[in-house]
Amino acid sequence: MRVFAATNGNACSQVGRRCWAVVLFVSVLVLSPSAFAPMACAQDKDEKPKPRTIELVTKDGKRLRAFYFPSEKGKAAKTVMLVHEWKGQASPYAKLVVALRDAGCAVLVPDYRGHGGSREQVNSKGIKAEMDTSKMSRRDIENIIKYDLEKAKNFLKEENDEESLNLNAMVVIGVGEGCVMAAHWAARDWKWPTVGRIKQGRDVKGLVFISPTKQAKGVPIDPIFSGRSVLLQLPIMVVSGADSPNAEDAERIANRIEASKKKLQRGGDVQGFEYKRYNTALMNASLVKDIPAVIPAITKFIETEVKTSDTRNPWVSRQ
Repeated sequence: MRVFAATNGNACSQVGRRCWAVVLFVSVLVLSPSAFAPMACAQDKDEKPKPRTIELVTKDGKRLRAFYFPSEKGKAAKTVMLVHEWKGQASPYAKLVVALRDAGCAVLVPDYRGHGGSREQVNSKGIKAEMDTSKMSRRDIENIIKYDLEKAKNFLKEENDEESLNLNAMVVIGVGEGCVMAAHWAARDWKWPTVGRIKQGRDVKGLVFISPTKQAKGVPIDPIFSGRSVLLQLPIMVVSGADSPNAEDAERIANRIEASKKKLQRGGDVQGFEYKRYNTALMNASLVKDIPAVIPAITKFIETEVKTSDTRNPWVSRQ
Protein backbone atom coordinates (compact mmCIF):
# COMPACT_ATOMS: atom_id res chain seq x y z
CA MET A 1 0.00 0.00 0.00
CA ARG A 2 1.20 3.52 -0.81
CA VAL A 3 2.28 5.24 2.41
CA PHE A 4 2.32 9.04 2.55
CA ALA A 5 5.08 10.70 4.58
CA ALA A 6 4.07 12.91 7.47
CA THR A 7 7.47 14.64 7.47
CA ASN A 8 10.39 15.06 5.11
CA GLY A 9 12.36 12.69 7.31
CA ASN A 10 10.28 9.78 6.06
CA ALA A 11 11.37 10.23 2.42
CA CYS A 12 13.79 7.33 2.57
CA SER A 13 11.17 5.02 4.01
CA GLN A 14 8.83 5.98 1.13
CA VAL A 15 11.41 4.88 -1.41
CA GLY A 16 11.95 1.67 0.53
CA ARG A 17 8.25 0.93 0.58
CA ARG A 18 7.91 1.53 -3.16
CA CYS A 19 10.75 -0.90 -3.83
CA TRP A 20 9.20 -3.37 -1.42
CA ALA A 21 5.92 -3.12 -3.32
CA VAL A 22 7.65 -4.40 -6.46
CA VAL A 23 9.20 -7.22 -4.45
CA LEU A 24 5.82 -8.20 -3.05
CA PHE A 25 4.23 -8.18 -6.50
CA VAL A 26 6.88 -10.30 -8.16
CA SER A 27 7.34 -12.55 -5.12
CA VAL A 28 3.88 -13.97 -5.67
CA LEU A 29 5.71 -16.19 -8.13
CA VAL A 30 7.58 -17.84 -5.28
CA LEU A 31 4.56 -20.10 -5.05
CA SER A 32 5.71 -21.42 -8.41
CA PRO A 33 9.52 -21.71 -8.24
CA SER A 34 9.76 -23.06 -11.78
CA ALA A 35 8.23 -19.83 -13.07
CA PHE A 36 10.13 -17.50 -10.74
CA ALA A 37 13.66 -18.81 -11.34
CA PRO A 38 13.63 -18.50 -15.16
CA MET A 39 12.30 -14.95 -14.84
CA ALA A 40 15.14 -13.91 -12.53
CA CYS A 41 17.76 -15.61 -14.69
CA ALA A 42 16.34 -14.10 -17.86
CA GLN A 43 16.58 -10.62 -16.39
CA ASP A 44 20.22 -11.18 -15.45
CA LYS A 45 21.34 -12.79 -18.71
CA ASP A 46 19.21 -10.93 -21.24
CA GLU A 47 19.03 -7.65 -19.31
CA LYS A 48 15.31 -7.31 -19.87
CA PRO A 49 13.74 -4.03 -18.73
CA LYS A 50 12.92 -4.36 -15.05
CA PRO A 51 9.39 -4.01 -13.63
CA ARG A 52 8.70 -1.01 -11.48
CA THR A 53 6.02 0.64 -9.40
CA ILE A 54 4.77 4.01 -10.52
CA GLU A 55 2.53 6.63 -8.97
CA LEU A 56 -0.27 8.11 -11.04
CA VAL A 57 -2.04 11.30 -9.97
CA THR A 58 -5.52 11.68 -11.47
CA LYS A 59 -7.24 14.90 -12.54
CA ASP A 60 -9.39 14.79 -9.41
CA GLY A 61 -6.34 14.45 -7.16
CA LYS A 62 -6.29 10.72 -6.36
CA ARG A 63 -2.88 9.07 -6.01
CA LEU A 64 -2.75 5.60 -7.51
CA ARG A 65 -0.15 2.86 -7.32
CA ALA A 66 0.46 0.86 -10.47
CA PHE A 67 2.85 -1.88 -11.55
CA TYR A 68 4.50 -1.55 -14.94
CA PHE A 69 6.30 -4.36 -16.74
CA PRO A 70 8.06 -2.92 -19.83
CA SER A 71 8.89 -5.03 -22.87
CA GLU A 72 12.25 -5.55 -24.50
CA LYS A 73 10.54 -5.24 -27.91
CA GLY A 74 10.24 -1.46 -27.70
CA LYS A 75 7.83 0.13 -30.18
CA ALA A 76 6.95 -3.34 -31.51
CA ALA A 77 5.46 -4.37 -28.15
CA LYS A 78 1.71 -4.78 -27.84
CA THR A 79 0.26 -2.97 -24.83
CA VAL A 80 -1.84 -4.63 -22.13
CA MET A 81 -3.71 -2.95 -19.28
CA LEU A 82 -5.35 -5.13 -16.63
CA VAL A 83 -8.33 -3.86 -14.62
CA HIS A 84 -8.74 -6.00 -11.49
CA GLU A 85 -11.98 -6.94 -9.73
CA TRP A 86 -13.79 -4.97 -7.01
CA LYS A 87 -12.05 -5.42 -3.64
CA GLY A 88 -9.10 -6.86 -5.56
CA GLN A 89 -5.63 -5.55 -6.39
CA ALA A 90 -2.80 -5.96 -8.86
CA SER A 91 -0.50 -8.38 -7.01
CA PRO A 92 -2.41 -11.69 -7.55
CA TYR A 93 -1.92 -11.32 -11.31
CA ALA A 94 1.88 -11.51 -11.27
CA LYS A 95 2.04 -14.84 -13.13
CA LEU A 96 -0.24 -13.58 -15.90
CA VAL A 97 1.66 -10.31 -16.18
CA VAL A 98 5.04 -12.03 -16.42
CA ALA A 99 3.70 -14.46 -19.05
CA LEU A 100 2.45 -11.54 -21.13
CA ARG A 101 5.74 -9.69 -20.67
CA ASP A 102 7.65 -12.79 -21.76
CA ALA A 103 5.40 -12.95 -24.84
CA GLY A 104 6.62 -9.46 -25.76
CA CYS A 105 3.87 -7.28 -24.30
CA ALA A 106 4.28 -4.17 -22.17
CA VAL A 107 1.89 -4.53 -19.23
CA LEU A 108 0.38 -2.00 -16.82
CA VAL A 109 -1.74 -3.00 -13.81
CA PRO A 110 -3.10 -0.09 -11.78
CA ASP A 111 -4.64 -0.37 -8.34
CA TYR A 112 -7.62 1.92 -8.89
CA ARG A 113 -8.91 4.18 -6.11
CA GLY A 114 -9.88 2.50 -2.86
CA HIS A 115 -7.99 -0.69 -3.68
CA GLY A 116 -4.57 -2.23 -3.06
CA GLY A 117 -1.87 0.40 -2.85
CA SER A 118 -4.38 3.13 -3.73
CA ARG A 119 -6.58 2.80 -0.64
CA GLU A 120 -5.15 5.76 1.25
CA GLN A 121 -6.22 9.14 -0.12
CA VAL A 122 -6.54 12.74 1.07
CA ASN A 123 -10.20 13.50 1.81
CA SER A 124 -12.08 16.78 1.35
CA LYS A 125 -10.82 17.96 4.76
CA GLY A 126 -7.19 17.42 3.79
CA ILE A 127 -6.85 14.37 6.03
CA LYS A 128 -5.25 11.13 4.86
CA ALA A 129 -7.60 8.20 5.28
CA GLU A 130 -8.32 4.86 3.67
CA MET A 131 -11.27 4.76 1.29
CA ASP A 132 -14.02 2.37 2.41
CA THR A 133 -15.19 0.24 -0.53
CA SER A 134 -18.49 -0.45 1.25
CA LYS A 135 -19.27 3.27 1.02
CA MET A 136 -18.21 3.66 -2.59
CA SER A 137 -20.97 4.10 -5.17
CA ARG A 138 -21.83 4.28 -8.84
CA ARG A 139 -20.14 7.68 -8.96
CA ASP A 140 -16.87 6.07 -7.86
CA ILE A 141 -17.11 3.52 -10.67
CA GLU A 142 -17.66 6.35 -13.13
CA ASN A 143 -14.66 8.21 -11.69
CA ILE A 144 -12.47 5.12 -11.98
CA ILE A 145 -13.39 4.93 -15.67
CA LYS A 146 -13.09 8.66 -16.30
CA TYR A 147 -10.04 9.47 -14.21
CA ASP A 148 -8.10 6.39 -13.05
CA LEU A 149 -8.05 4.40 -16.28
CA GLU A 150 -7.59 7.53 -18.36
CA LYS A 151 -4.56 8.50 -16.27
CA ALA A 152 -3.16 5.01 -16.79
CA LYS A 153 -3.60 5.53 -20.53
CA ASN A 154 -1.75 8.85 -20.31
CA PHE A 155 1.22 7.07 -18.74
CA LEU A 156 1.16 4.59 -21.62
CA LYS A 157 1.08 7.47 -24.10
CA GLU A 158 4.34 8.72 -22.63
CA GLU A 159 5.87 5.26 -22.92
CA ASN A 160 4.61 5.08 -26.51
CA ASP A 161 6.35 8.31 -27.44
CA GLU A 162 9.55 7.02 -25.89
CA GLU A 163 9.16 4.10 -28.32
CA SER A 164 8.86 1.66 -25.42
CA LEU A 165 5.57 0.16 -26.63
CA ASN A 166 2.93 0.32 -29.36
CA LEU A 167 -0.17 1.92 -27.86
CA ASN A 168 -2.02 1.45 -31.15
CA ALA A 169 -2.09 -2.30 -30.40
CA MET A 170 -3.68 -2.20 -26.96
CA VAL A 171 -5.54 -5.01 -25.19
CA VAL A 172 -7.58 -4.39 -22.06
CA ILE A 173 -8.12 -7.28 -19.64
CA GLY A 174 -10.99 -6.95 -17.17
CA VAL A 175 -11.57 -9.22 -14.18
CA GLY A 176 -14.93 -9.53 -12.40
CA GLU A 177 -16.39 -6.05 -11.98
CA GLY A 178 -13.27 -4.80 -13.73
CA CYS A 179 -14.83 -6.11 -16.96
CA VAL A 180 -17.55 -3.47 -16.64
CA MET A 181 -14.99 -0.71 -16.13
CA ALA A 182 -12.75 -2.05 -18.91
CA ALA A 183 -15.64 -2.20 -21.38
CA HIS A 184 -16.89 1.30 -20.59
CA TRP A 185 -13.39 2.74 -20.75
CA ALA A 186 -12.68 1.01 -24.07
CA ALA A 187 -15.91 2.45 -25.51
CA ARG A 188 -14.87 5.86 -24.21
CA ASP A 189 -11.43 5.49 -25.80
CA TRP A 190 -13.04 4.81 -29.18
CA LYS A 191 -14.99 8.08 -28.99
CA TRP A 192 -11.83 10.22 -29.08
CA PRO A 193 -11.41 11.63 -32.61
CA THR A 194 -8.11 12.18 -34.35
CA VAL A 195 -7.35 15.91 -34.34
CA GLY A 196 -5.29 16.84 -37.36
CA ARG A 197 -2.42 14.37 -37.30
CA ILE A 198 -2.65 13.75 -33.55
CA LYS A 199 -4.13 10.39 -32.60
CA GLN A 200 -6.01 10.72 -29.29
CA GLY A 201 -7.73 7.37 -28.91
CA ARG A 202 -9.14 4.33 -30.73
CA ASP A 203 -6.21 2.33 -29.43
CA VAL A 204 -8.01 -0.65 -27.88
CA LYS A 205 -7.75 -3.51 -30.38
CA GLY A 206 -8.78 -6.43 -28.17
CA LEU A 207 -10.69 -7.25 -24.97
CA VAL A 208 -10.37 -10.12 -22.49
CA PHE A 209 -13.06 -10.62 -19.85
CA ILE A 210 -12.26 -12.95 -16.94
CA SER A 211 -15.23 -13.95 -14.74
CA PRO A 212 -17.29 -11.00 -16.04
CA THR A 213 -20.21 -9.61 -14.04
CA LYS A 214 -23.29 -7.91 -15.45
CA GLN A 215 -22.82 -4.75 -13.39
CA ALA A 216 -20.59 -2.88 -10.96
CA LYS A 217 -22.30 -0.68 -8.35
CA GLY A 218 -25.24 -0.22 -10.71
CA VAL A 219 -23.17 0.45 -13.85
CA PRO A 220 -24.26 -2.24 -16.37
CA ILE A 221 -22.08 -3.90 -18.97
CA ASP A 222 -24.91 -4.70 -21.43
CA PRO A 223 -25.33 -1.31 -23.16
CA ILE A 224 -21.70 -1.42 -24.28
CA PHE A 225 -22.47 -4.41 -26.51
CA SER A 226 -25.86 -3.37 -27.85
CA GLY A 227 -26.65 -2.48 -31.44
CA ARG A 228 -23.62 -1.74 -33.57
CA SER A 229 -21.18 -0.97 -30.77
CA VAL A 230 -17.67 -0.46 -32.11
CA LEU A 231 -16.42 -2.89 -29.45
CA LEU A 232 -18.17 -5.74 -31.26
CA GLN A 233 -15.71 -5.23 -34.11
CA LEU A 234 -12.80 -6.02 -31.79
CA PRO A 235 -11.52 -9.50 -30.89
CA ILE A 236 -13.12 -10.46 -27.57
CA MET A 237 -12.33 -13.35 -25.24
CA VAL A 238 -14.47 -14.46 -22.28
CA VAL A 239 -12.99 -16.75 -19.61
CA SER A 240 -14.99 -18.25 -16.73
CA GLY A 241 -15.33 -21.12 -14.29
CA ALA A 242 -18.39 -23.20 -15.19
CA ASP A 243 -19.39 -23.66 -11.54
CA SER A 244 -18.30 -20.27 -10.23
CA PRO A 245 -20.61 -17.65 -8.69
CA ASN A 246 -20.11 -15.53 -11.83
CA ALA A 247 -20.86 -18.39 -14.24
CA GLU A 248 -24.40 -17.30 -15.10
CA ASP A 249 -23.36 -13.71 -15.78
CA ALA A 250 -20.38 -14.86 -17.85
CA GLU A 251 -22.54 -17.22 -19.91
CA ARG A 252 -25.13 -14.55 -20.64
CA ILE A 253 -22.49 -11.95 -21.53
CA ALA A 254 -20.62 -14.39 -23.78
CA ASN A 255 -23.82 -15.44 -25.55
CA ARG A 256 -24.82 -11.84 -26.11
CA ILE A 257 -21.43 -10.89 -27.53
CA GLU A 258 -21.41 -13.93 -29.81
CA ALA A 259 -24.97 -13.30 -31.05
CA SER A 260 -24.27 -9.61 -31.66
CA LYS A 261 -21.05 -10.38 -33.50
CA LYS A 262 -22.82 -12.98 -35.64
CA LYS A 263 -25.51 -10.48 -36.58
CA LEU A 264 -22.92 -7.82 -37.35
CA GLN A 265 -20.95 -10.29 -39.48
CA ARG A 266 -24.17 -11.43 -41.19
CA GLY A 267 -24.08 -15.07 -40.23
CA GLY A 268 -21.56 -17.87 -40.62
CA ASP A 269 -18.87 -18.73 -38.11
CA VAL A 270 -18.27 -15.88 -35.70
CA GLN A 271 -14.84 -14.32 -36.14
CA GLY A 272 -12.87 -12.64 -33.38
CA PHE A 273 -14.59 -14.30 -30.44
CA GLU A 274 -13.47 -16.97 -28.01
CA TYR A 275 -15.27 -18.34 -24.96
CA LYS A 276 -13.31 -20.52 -22.55
CA ARG A 277 -15.25 -22.31 -19.78
CA TYR A 278 -13.31 -24.40 -17.30
CA ASN A 279 -14.79 -27.06 -15.03
CA THR A 280 -14.12 -25.27 -11.77
CA ALA A 281 -15.82 -23.09 -9.19
CA LEU A 282 -12.85 -20.71 -9.19
CA MET A 283 -13.21 -17.14 -10.41
CA ASN A 284 -11.25 -13.92 -10.80
CA ALA A 285 -7.62 -14.13 -9.58
CA SER A 286 -7.97 -17.75 -8.39
CA LEU A 287 -9.14 -18.83 -11.83
CA VAL A 288 -6.10 -17.19 -13.40
CA LYS A 289 -3.56 -18.46 -10.86
CA ASP A 290 -4.79 -21.99 -10.21
CA ILE A 291 -6.09 -23.28 -13.54
CA PRO A 292 -2.94 -23.97 -15.63
CA ALA A 293 -4.65 -23.59 -19.01
CA VAL A 294 -5.92 -20.05 -18.44
CA ILE A 295 -2.73 -18.00 -18.80
CA PRO A 296 -1.53 -19.76 -22.00
CA ALA A 297 -5.01 -19.35 -23.50
CA ILE A 298 -5.05 -15.60 -22.84
CA THR A 299 -1.50 -15.17 -24.12
CA LYS A 300 -2.29 -17.10 -27.30
CA PHE A 301 -5.47 -15.09 -27.90
CA ILE A 302 -3.57 -11.82 -27.75
CA GLU A 303 -0.76 -13.15 -29.95
CA THR A 304 -3.10 -14.47 -32.66
CA GLU A 305 -5.98 -11.97 -32.63
CA VAL A 306 -4.20 -8.63 -32.25
CA LYS A 307 -1.93 -8.25 -35.25
CA THR A 308 0.70 -5.60 -35.84
CA SER A 309 2.57 -4.60 -38.98
CA ASP A 310 3.48 -1.49 -40.95
CA THR A 311 -0.12 -1.32 -42.17
CA ARG A 312 -2.09 -2.98 -39.36
CA ASN A 313 -2.08 -1.29 -35.94
CA PRO A 314 1.30 0.35 -36.62
CA TRP A 315 3.16 2.39 -34.03
CA VAL A 316 2.00 6.03 -34.09
CA SER A 317 3.53 9.01 -32.30
CA ARG A 318 1.18 11.02 -30.06
CA GLN A 319 3.15 14.24 -30.32
